[in-house]
Order: sequence, then structure tokens, then C-alpha cells
Amino acid sequence: MSVAAREKVAGYLEEALGKPVDLSPLPDDTALNALGLDSLLTINVLVTLLEDCGVDLGEHADSLVTPSTLGDLYAIADRFMAPEEAPAAVSGEPHRHTDQLAYYQAKLAYEMDSADLQAALADGQDLVVVDGRGTEAYEAEHIPGAISIPHRSISRESLSALSKAPLYVAYCDGIGCNASTKTAIKLATEGFRVKELIGGLDWWKRDGHATEGLKAQGHVHVADCGCAG
Repeated sequence: MSVAAREKVAGYLEEALGKPVDLSPLPDDTALNALGLDSLLTINVLVTLLEDCGVDLGEHADSLVTPSTLGDLYAIADRFMAPEEAPAAVSGEPHRHTDQLAYYQAKLAYEMDSADLQAALADGQDLVVVDGRGTEAYEAEHIPGAISIPHRSISRESLSALSKAPLYVAYCDGIGCNASTKTAIKLATEGFRVKELIGGLDWWKRDGHATEGLKAQGHVHVADCGCAG
């Protein structure tokens, strides 16, 4: 994250909140709602940032996913700032290299794989796993400890009892299903910190992790992630 991106984000937050904002001591995973931004203010900040950077929202529809942390905003600012605003990553290197780095950083900010989720659960991290599929699918089989919030039922009212302190990890059946994306969008819109589980329940089981429910996976083997070495 560049100094220019931090300064740009600070300016937008000060304008939205109507007061000075010192971001220097705050970690990138600081939730925007902890700074006093509700979902509407967050969207206003996002849209203003994108418009000022001259972003074609039709071409970059992915940028409209509501950010939930400072790191999310930094990644967006780094991605779309003009070359003269952002320092070159390496002298003489095309600016698109900076865009590519921001893209990969944003992916890690928005996604989590099954190995990361299992490790986070084992470490006792403050997170909530959300099954965005229908109730019957959840009852048949789900990730242990996950709560059922069918994405079609999500509303501000249905989420009102949930704390915004934890990180929420949304999942669905797998790569052929987009219920996790819809769940993540709705949670993020209401100011929750959220990531999407890559591969959903399918890849969770492929990696050998246990499940719960009427059709829970019986035999579980311990998967050794090939990228761990």
C-alpha cells in the first residue's frame, strides 16, 4: 500500500465523517464501521474514490463490492490511482504491475481457502462461518459450527442481532454456485467484515475436513496442503 493511497483514503474519510482522521496508527484490517462509517457512507466513499480516479464502473464492476476494512480501501485506491499519483513499483516498469499487485492483494483481502479457514478455526480466531445456501442443504451437510443464513433471506432486519466484531466467512456448494458471493455482498453492504471461501463446501470436503448434518461426510482423511512447504 503506497503513501499516496493512504493519503487519498484519509481525505475521503475526513470528507465523509466531517472531521480529521489519523490513519497512521491503524492496522489495515481496521473495520470501517469502527471509524463511524455506516454502509451508506462507505458506499459514498467508494463511489467518490472511483469517480475521482476516472474508473469506468461498467468495465470494472468488480470494484463495486463494498469495502469493509481500511485495507480494502487502500487496495482500491492503489489499483486505480493515476500513474503520476502512485510511485512506480520498479523504475521503468509499467504501471500495470502496480495494478496487478493491488489485484492480488485484494483477492487475499476478500477470499480465504479451506486450509486458511481450518487454521483460523483451530487458532480460535474471532470469525463466523456462514452457509448462504438454503435451509435443507444446510441441514443435510455443512461446515462444523457454521450458521445458516440463506442469502435470499438476508435483510438489515435479519442481520440486526449479529455482532459486527467478527470476520464472517461465507460459503456455498462450490465453484458452480454463487450463493457465497451474494451472501458476502449483502453482509458487506451492511457493514460486516466478510471473506468468501474459495471452492465452498466441495473443496472443504476435498481437503479432507469434517462436516456436520444428516449427510455428513463419514470418513475424513487429513489433507496435507501442497503449498505449505
